[in-house]
Amino acid sequence: MKNKAQIKKLSEMGILVAVAIVIDLLAGLISPFRYGGSISPAMLFIFVIAYRHGVKAGLVSGLAFGILSSLVGIPLGITYIIRPDQYFLDYMLAFFVLGVAGIFKNGTTKALPLILGMALGSFLRYLAHGFSGVLFFSIYAIELGENVWFYSFILYNLPYMAASFVFCAIIGLILQKRGILAYNLLKEE
Repeated sequence: MKNKAQIKKLSEMGILVAVAIVIDLLAGLISPFRYGGSISPAMLFIFVIAYRHGVKAGLVSGLAFGILSSLVGIPLGITYIIRPDQYFLDYMLAFFVLGVAGIFKNGTTKALPLILGMALGSFLRYLAHGFSGVLFFSIYAIELGENVWFYSFILYNLPYMAASFVFCAIIGLILQKRGILAYNLLKEE
């Protein structure tokens, strides 16, 4: 019985990560942001895993999503890797931290935990991208005559991260209200 539940859990995680990758790649192809970042509901799938299966599953799924989506994005020209430490911040850590949303229990059934978890995960991802911008992409701020910190945190990363959070929150609340987030795929028949 326990093995069957574990297989169902891993299957659900794998399917949601795969869907998130496809959604993220499509959003990346139409992104108005010249140097990366996109407004995408892909984070929602990692949040759902975290709410349904806990922080550990959310962290693992976020890390898997970050690595796999970056690898798939390389041939499409939507993955930007300049150094291993930049890759770590922008792809591994930034998506790994989305899984902390799972610390808010009842995110699948109650609006406040859903929003708080998404806000925390989105904020931590925003920090990872912001610091990456300061450390590795400061040339773009300098070209525009902007302060590196202001450019990275406010002008570049804040617009798409705030929009992605709001987009995920709205879709998440709609799915939650319809009972889709709490639908139990793991129950025994």
